[in-house]
Amino acid sequence: MRNHPIPQTAIESRRDLLLVTIAIFLQVFLSALDTTIISTAMPTVIAALGGLKLYSWVFAVYMLTSTVSTPICGKLSDQLSRKKLYLTGIAGFVMFSWLCGLAQNMTMLIIFRAMQGLAAGAMIAVSMGLIAVLYPPAKRGRMQGLLASIWAISSMIGPLIGGFVVEHFSWRWSFYLNLPLGLTAWLFVKRYLREETATAGQAPRQVQIDYRGAIVLVIGVVSFLLAITDDSHTSLQWRAALFVLSLVFLFLFFHLERRVADPILPLSLLRRGEIAAANLTTFITAFGMFGMIMFAPLFVQGALLGSPSQAGMVLIPISLGWAVGSLISGHAVNRFGYRRLAVTGAILMSLGLLLQTQLDAAAALFHLAGVCFVVGFGMGLTTTAITVSVQNIVEPAQVGVATSSTVFSRILGAAIGVSAMGAILSQRLEAKLHGLFPAMNNSALSEVRNLLRPETRAQIPAESLKILQQALEDGLQDAFFFVTAATFIAIFIAARVSAQRPATTKPETESSTRLVHG
Repeated sequence: MRNHPIPQTAIESRRDLLLVTIAIFLQVFLSALDTTIISTAMPTVIAALGGLKLYSWVFAVYMLTSTVSTPICGKLSDQLSRKKLYLTGIAGFVMFSWLCGLAQNMTMLIIFRAMQGLAAGAMIAVSMGLIAVLYPPAKRGRMQGLLASIWAISSMIGPLIGGFVVEHFSWRWSFYLNLPLGLTAWLFVKRYLREETATAGQAPRQVQIDYRGAIVLVIGVVSFLLAITDDSHTSLQWRAALFVLSLVFLFLFFHLERRVADPILPLSLLRRGEIAAANLTTFITAFGMFGMIMFAPLFVQGALLGSPSQAGMVLIPISLGWAVGSLISGHAVNRFGYRRLAVTGAILMSLGLLLQTQLDAAAALFHLAGVCFVVGFGMGLTTTAITVSVQNIVEPAQVGVATSSTVFSRILGAAIGVSAMGAILSQRLEAKLHGLFPAMNNSALSEVRNLLRPETRAQIPAESLKILQQALEDGLQDAFFFVTAATFIAIFIAARVSAQRPATTKPETESSTRLVHG
């Protein structure tokens, strides 16, 4: 345990505030762009490096490491230097993006993606916390809405950029594109964000980093996510062992957090009903949102027999809806309060997902686009309102960890929801297709891959094509029924979110952000 003067985030002028905000926006744009570009490039990556069985791990390992690093970095940002942690996160993300582009096989790519995810967790946690300390409560809703909109817009153009880069250059440039944007953001933060240490009249705060809690949390969460994301070849005994291991370590984590002075995840936050409701709502609504992002393109190519470009384009209405919903929520939160917007967003998401379960192979593409927009719009309303609510009802010293707790909930919800949908789909396909294709030795999911590729789809006999198409449609409908039910439950949980408005939230007693003129 050491005594450290806690750096206070400071801005010398309004111009510097604008440039630092631009740097944060660039970093958010970079993070979202990376995700969507990589998803577009992955088929080409597999063709170049091989390792089809490791396809999902390029996404899963990034999700795992970013999930566990987000709450840790959120706490560290409240205790140590936000600027140094932010610069380290950006630099790490850029460096490992470069190494991903140099990867010579899938194992190297997965390792570098894991490290990239750790850096991404730091960037996400610190950037959202910085907005909270750089802007007063009345302006945070608008700024968080802009952040969410930038994320949505970059997600919307990512597939287009990814397709162009892969087709005209190389899949490696889908990683190299991160370098100029990341370096620009790093330079802006380095130059224009200032931090002051405690003065002689201020007592330095005693800082204790909860390393034991961090290690136990990593083992517990990673074990749990491995158990639900591993492939179908994993034995039941191995999955059961992973679940037991995760339960033991998560129990140990909560036990440790009650005993340390500065826990990574203060349980006092989760004991507050409004914050617990906000995190649980975020966790559950992520099922539906990321379920649509992952499985709507599959529905287009497999059930509607669309092209890969059409499957990618269906992501645009989701991102557009999220952007519009975030902007509206950021401006409307001062008038309607957090709870109304969170409940309204959950209702819209439930309706959109319910409509998705009614779509079949005869549906038109624009019907699916409308459903995607509604789901994205609802998510935008809910996410922004909840983020601002937890930032404004906690003390300034807990803004970072409170914000990162919602990010952690969303990422964890995405991992669990998508994995659960994948398990439901896989089980349904195996049950539907078992014994129907004795000449084919691969699993049911492998047979569906023939349906998804236009060149192999044309070689499938008409009767077999219809069976594969119907099986995929049924499996996806069951998977979407699951997330629809979960999101419907989230409506009632969202009703427990704080009903306050930013203007009525208890004013901060001491701001950690100051404009320093000189």
